[in-house]
Amino acid sequence: ALPAFAAEAVRLRLARRGDASLDALLFCNRDGGPLTTNNVRRQLRHVLDLAGIEGVTPHMFRRTVATAISNEAGVDLAAELLGHTDPAITVQHYIRRNEMVNPATAEMLDRAFGKKA
Repeated sequence: ALPAFAAEAVRLRLARRGDASLDALLFCNRDGGPLTTNNVRRQLRHVLDLAGIEGVTPHMFRRTVATAISNEAGVDLAAELLGHTDPAITVQHYIRRNEMVNPATAEMLDRAFGKKA
């Protein structure tokens, strides 16, 4: 299932293309066929160049989504969405942990070792 905002974006995109069939391609090449990996990379690079953004790769989007899903719903769901049978692969290669101290941990440490009023 897609989030509501994403489902609406898909509906609008397909409506603009004039093809709302279940097997319609969301993104396609000039001939209406599927995009290749190279097509996606080239188009992303073009958009990033126009925006003046460097160092972003398609793989970073996969990592970002995996990390967000893992943070909200756990590693098992993130692994499933990425098609991994072993969540350890997802953790090792995709999940990016926030290096900041967890707020709950910081609060516990503050209570234990902070100055008493």
